[in-house]
This record gives sequence, C-alpha cells and structure tokens, in this order.
Amino acid sequence: MGLLDRLRGRKNDDDDAHAPITLDLERRRPQLLRLEQALDNLAKTMRDEHTTHDPGWRSRVNEYSRLAGEAMTLRRGTPTREEVIDLVFAVRPVFTGAIPDGMEALGPLQDEVMAAAEDMRELLPGERG
Repeated sequence: MGLLDRLRGRKNDDDDAHAPITLDLERRRPQLLRLEQALDNLAKTMRDEHTTHDPGWRSRVNEYSRLAGEAMTLRRGTPTREEVIDLVFAVRPVFTGAIPDGMEALGPLQDEVMAAAEDMRELLPGERG
C-alpha cells in the first residue's frame, strides 16, 4: 500500500494480515486443556504399551510430555497467538501410516491429539482486531 493510500485511509488485504490479534482466552483455555490432556494420555499409553528402552520411542514420549507441559503453562498464563501457533505446529502424529499390530490403542489417542491441535490453528471469531 502506498503512502497516499494510507493517508486517505484506504485499506488493502495486507492491513488485515497485520491487524493485532487478541486471543479469546475464555475459549482458548479449554482448548489448551484438551490438548494438554490428550498429550498426557498419549504419552502415558505410549509408556505403558511399549518399552522405553528404545531411544527413539523414549524421545517421542518425552516430546509429548514436554508439549503437554507447554500447553499447561500457556493455559495458566496469558498466551499470545504466536505461542499457541508454535505449540500446535510442534505436535506431530506418532505414526504417519498404518498403526503397527499391537499398538492399536494409540490410534484414537493420536487422533485426539491431532484434532485438539488442529482446532487451535484457526482464529476464532472476534480474535482479529
């Protein structure tokens, strides 16, 4: 947008992209709690279902536990949009393909984690300033 357009008060699409965002914390806190609990449930089940002697598996369990802690910290504080986005984009599925035999219990838990993260990616009505 040019200087003259700004002086005349004309808007363009770039203005909307830079508008301040104020999160609706009354609606975001329950979403953060949902994500936190889903991550905790997934990490607990992963610990119970498979040995943590495997360093890769142990790392994923620790990752989900850490992300649950981040969700809790954000829920208890005053999160910014950037913090929420950083959190939800850090969440990744345990399995990207078919769930291996014997680990079927992780499927619904993984689905809940991913759904909880996905719900937080979009702005809610009224959050854009």
